[in-house]
Amino acid sequence: MEKPKNSLFLEFLFGGVSTCGAALFTNPLEVVKTRMQLQGELQAKGQFQVHYRNVFHAFITVARHEGVSALQKGIRPALMYQFVMNGFRLGSFQLLNDSLLRDKNGQITMAKSVLCGAIAGTIGGFFGSPMYMVSMSILFFTAS
Repeated sequence: MEKPKNSLFLEFLFGGVSTCGAALFTNPLEVVKTRMQLQGELQAKGQFQVHYRNVFHAFITVARHEGVSALQKGIRPALMYQFVMNGFRLGSFQLLNDSLLRDKNGQITMAKSVLCGAIAGTIGGFFGSPMYMVSMSILFFTAS
């Protein structure tokens, strides 16, 4: 049975959209993680004020001083990053799966599956890296 021509496009689209849903929930964790990593980054050890004692304190502090919406800083580039990276990763895996993964009997082999996954991950990372840099830059500059 042959797949419809727009099937590949839909693989890329659905792969990207589904991971954007996850990014809406994980972005506040990314914001807090980045801020905790950057506190005192440019000062000597012991010479900087600790703003966040732990993850929970960081969530409360950011929400209290900057508003709850500050926990979603950088969401636009984060969504673009997720859409591009995972859209390409999942879409290219499906393309490789349809063309290379199966042997003559239609069976999936482990070695080819690992190879296709590695290739698809590389493709996704290549296309997603610029958006990741934009996303991290926004988080860095809002944290400082």
